[in-house]
Amino acid sequence: MLILPLPLHPSASADAGASPVAFVHSLDGVSVVRSGQASLASLAAMDGEVVAVVPWQRLSWHAVTLPPQSSGRLTAVLQGVLEEQLLDDPADLHLAVAPHTSPRQGGPTVVAACARHWLQQALAPLEAAGLRVQRIVPECAPTDPSRTDPTLQLVAHDDQPLGLLCHAQGVTPIPSGTRAAWATPLSEIATCWTEPAVAQHASAWSALEATLQPAAHRWLQAARGDWDLAQGDWSQSRAQRSGRWLQRAWNTLRHDRDWRAVRWGTGLLLLTQIVGLNAWAWRDQALLQAQQQQLRQVLTDTFAHVRVVVDPALQMRREVDALRQASGAPSPQDVDNLLVRLSEALPPQVTVRQLSYAAGELRWQTSGPADLEPAVQQRLQSQGYRLSRQGDEHSLRWEGAR
Repeated sequence: MLILPLPLHPSASADAGASPVAFVHSLDGVSVVRSGQASLASLAAMDGEVVAVVPWQRLSWHAVTLPPQSSGRLTAVLQGVLEEQLLDDPADLHLAVAPHTSPRQGGPTVVAACARHWLQQALAPLEAAGLRVQRIVPECAPTDPSRTDPTLQLVAHDDQPLGLLCHAQGVTPIPSGTRAAWATPLSEIATCWTEPAVAQHASAWSALEATLQPAAHRWLQAARGDWDLAQGDWSQSRAQRSGRWLQRAWNTLRHDRDWRAVRWGTGLLLLTQIVGLNAWAWRDQALLQAQQQQLRQVLTDTFAHVRVVVDPALQMRREVDALRQASGAPSPQDVDNLLVRLSEALPPQVTVRQLSYAAGELRWQTSGPADLEPAVQQRLQSQGYRLSRQGDEHSLRWEGAR
């Protein structure tokens, strides 16, 4: 994942892409591998999802109520409901609704607004450098009222600490001089993060112990959130969104601490399956070897002159055939036995037109219905005979009892 915070004041010059820009590189979406500044040309060689972060100064937040069936005309609906809340013309702003909002059903939601011209100018150098932005996220986003309490982010602004109070209705900047007026909301926060530069002021803002969070980690946290401002003119196709969702789900499942137990359980399950399959294969192989050894033993016990055993079943059949020929006993593949089986199998209305015998196989052609009944075929097969047909010619041969 390559995270690029957008500049507050983007340059419109032609060499804007050559200037160093801040970036954060994460392989797993959980930890920062590298951060700092580099040119966009060098960053374009990195693989992974590209996420643009909108600074908190460029966003305003508005709580609205969407009417039902707003999905087909969401932009026009948002411009209508925000017309009295915005100082600028709504057509000049890029508007994005909160995640998990259902425009079809309507209801209360939060809308993020930023200048459309600024966003186009900030993203233009990235596109020119070949960096295709897949998501646009806010640096600080409202909290989900159903899951978390308000949070506080202390940042350095104009060499002074400034609090960003993230609550269900938006993100409220609180200057240091006015924090006394926000005593009640600040007492309800669940988490407090602070940049290292203003960490010494954290105790004056909250009784909670503040967690150090550099800007790079704040941008990574923003990239892991559910918010995505790439809506409207910046929205992507369903296939791109689905692929991005699968990639994020895989990264979360692979690296997130909350899924550690699932990863261990899945690994143990796969290991158990592998060990079980190997044990099963070893058992089947041992049984097969035991059966083959029994066949060899029967062959060598019955025919003591056989010293080398290669195929016990085939060698046993050859030895039995040799004994039968030596004693003059009839063989199942003799022509008389094959004729007996044929006479038993053919129905009365079938007439044999041509009959031949060669190499233990009886061939014939018939007049009338050519196919034998399934029960007759099954009986011949159970007796060790194979009945086949090629065109109007039939054949019967002995293959051994099964």
